[in-house]
Amino acid sequence: MSGILQTDRPLSFRFWTLANVFTFARFALAPVCAYCFMTQTYWGLWVGGWAGGLAMFTDFCDGYFARRQKQVSDLGKIFDPLADAVFFVLVWAALGLSGAYPIWFVLPFVVREFVQHVYLRPSALELGVVLAANVWGKLKTLVQTLVFIALCWLEFFCHYWPWIESWVKPLNMALIGVTGLVSVLSIIPYFGALRAAQKNLN
Repeated sequence: MSGILQTDRPLSFRFWTLANVFTFARFALAPVCAYCFMTQTYWGLWVGGWAGGLAMFTDFCDGYFARRQKQVSDLGKIFDPLADAVFFVLVWAALGLSGAYPIWFVLPFVVREFVQHVYLRPSALELGVVLAANVWGKLKTLVQTLVFIALCWLEFFCHYWPWIESWVKPLNMALIGVTGLVSVLSIIPYFGALRAAQKNLN
């Protein structure tokens, strides 16, 4: 099933590869972006937006160099989606705390990532299987990236034209709500992948 890497070989946990460096950079950029957004200032939003864009670029780079340099590893398959999860949970929480939308809109993202990275992936590793990102996980990341860009621009416009804030906030809520729904739905195939791995080992 898509999303499962059967391991009839030793797990590959190469640490210092160029692809993993880009992944770890995303971990480092996450709190920078969150702090910038929470300042609720023009420059904070500007720097946070560009730092977020850089983080999204590292997401492309880690996959590109992993394939090009044949450095695809099981460690990368674990930490790449974890880096995305940490980045977006922190960014969504920071934007919520800054007033872009009610903070409770972040709850679906937190629950989704908690279930995946605290239950599903560790459970799969106990079976000797790595749950790599599948097409649904990649779709979730794409949607979150596009919405992140949209929210940054909408919040940026509010600094120039404060009168549009009355309709920007409902739009922000709609965008983050749809993104949360996509995020939650995208985890369903991983449950199927874990069940398939369990059946294959029985």
